[in-house]
Amino acid sequence: MEHHKYYEKEEKGLLTEFDVDQFPAVPVSSSVIPNLNDAIAEVEVCVDDRSDRVALDATIEWQPEALSLLGLILTILTTILSTLGVTIPLAIPATFRIWRKGSTGTVLISEKTDSSGISAISVLTPITTGTLGLGILFERITTSIHAVDTNPPLGENEYFLTIGLGPFSLDLGGLAPDITATLAPLTTIDIDRKNVISYTFTASEIEANC
Repeated sequence: MEHHKYYEKEEKGLLTEFDVDQFPAVPVSSSVIPNLNDAIAEVEVCVDDRSDRVALDATIEWQPEALSLLGLILTILTTILSTLGVTIPLAIPATFRIWRKGSTGTVLISEKTDSSGISAISVLTPITTGTLGLGILFERITTSIHAVDTNPPLGENEYFLTIGLGPFSLDLGGLAPDITATLAPLTTIDIDRKNVISYTFTASEIEANC
């Protein structure tokens, strides 16, 4: 018992005050089923007090893959501008989620979405060949997430960081069939762990202020 009191005293000396105000409260309500096999990173902390909180910080550098489009970009733009009912996004979104896996099951702690816009258009094949290959390049993005698990269960808690394609709206219903075929690569866009360039993911157990 004396050892336990000494241990608590040492823990409280690490941080004197910590406060957080976040919305929505955690755990976050979600119908998404976690695929922890595709997690980017994993950290683990042991919670020894019911009043403890866990501060979670993640920084992820990511970039969508270049997208190849065949045909003249001006022709595509002209067709789009002259056709109603067509939506083509200019950025690719990624959704990052932090999950907690502990004695009470797996729950979603935080969810954030960030987007990578078009950074350049590159010529993939020479114009002299008669067919112009255009590649759309996307920006390299650094996304930061700061969240606090305000009520973690006692014992070992694992936190997983995952990445996936964010809300993506693509409607090609108003386009002529030949243009639809030209833009077909847009329908295969995906974001997963292979798009992650670098990351840092930390979890810190924080004792109660009083």
